[in-house]
Amino acid sequence: MHMQLLNNDRVVMYDRTDFGASNISLPNGKCRNNPNDLALKVDCTAHSVEYDVSTNSIRPLMVQTDVWCSSGSATSDGTLVQTGGFNDGKHMNLRAETVQAEVLVCGGAPRGSYPRAAKGDFVGALNTCGRITITDPNPQWTMETMPLARTMGDMVILPNGNVLIINGAASGTAGWQISRNPVLSPVIYRPDSPFDSRFEVQNPNTIPRMYHSTTVLLRDGRVLVGGSNPNEFYNFTSVLFPTDLSLEEFSPSYLDAESVNLRPQIISPASHLRFTYGQRVDIQFTTSGLLNRYLIKVTMVAPGFNTHSNTMNQRMLVLPRGIVRQVRKSAYLMSCVFPRSGKLAPPGYYLLFVVHQDIPSEAIWVRVN
Repeated sequence: MHMQLLNNDRVVMYDRTDFGASNISLPNGKCRNNPNDLALKVDCTAHSVEYDVSTNSIRPLMVQTDVWCSSGSATSDGTLVQTGGFNDGKHMNLRAETVQAEVLVCGGAPRGSYPRAAKGDFVGALNTCGRITITDPNPQWTMETMPLARTMGDMVILPNGNVLIINGAASGTAGWQISRNPVLSPVIYRPDSPFDSRFEVQNPNTIPRMYHSTTVLLRDGRVLVGGSNPNEFYNFTSVLFPTDLSLEEFSPSYLDAESVNLRPQIISPASHLRFTYGQRVDIQFTTSGLLNRYLIKVTMVAPGFNTHSNTMNQRMLVLPRGIVRQVRKSAYLMSCVFPRSGKLAPPGYYLLFVVHQDIPSEAIWVRVN
């Protein structure tokens, strides 16, 4: 239900605690004691796990409070902070200085879909996207039409600036067993392409990813996709869409084999170095094929916290860069400048990519403050 990539290439996932026992036990006989829990006052199963991308392994984690529908983010030192949840906590209205921001909203369910779905009438999802610059004094919507209608979709900003729209259903709405017709085909949205050619349908999945599915961008450019549970409790049989606990990776077309000779590889700086706001840094990289120096950019992506079709703290920045110089065969050097303040890049860890002809390198972790 909730998913966050950490700077050690591991992903923390957690679900609500008031569904009853999960399918994985806490280690060493540890149990959670919570007299306020609505399902199990004493629970010896884990409702959170750490997934190691490199080893494809799972480690159970302990959560004490009910983290259902909670929020979260990574702090400047990479620590995951979980906030909110169900059955306790408070809201705080904290305002900050803003910069110009354009928002893309895609799909959803028409007005009245929820009560109609509760009666067995599953209304078709919306097939529109709206773009709006919310910081304008008089903001206006610009509407576009998607190739596939979708509600409960996840949207992931990719390293090249395109947007992946994935998961969800074509009819009904969010809630327990009130959606139908899973949308199996992801869509790529290219925000800078001509108006009538921004969407491209991708190869379909075979697993329905509906209510409570999650997605995060990984360091190598793949997208981790997991889970689905449109049922009120964990239910693996005798329902239309059983609870799904599987994980898989979606590889965008920039990872196709025919693009490998265009894919950059960062040589320096090393991963996990610390940089200050406004600092200039030299980046050395290689490509095995012919380099187009005019189609090179450096992007910096914040690892988002994903839950309920919303990825908090998601942002991708394009860094100013200098000229690209060849230093030896297939090796190049260029400089780039980190953002000048936390208004654009709040302090913390980011994935830094070199992108060549819309094909990103594997990222390095950088810490900016």
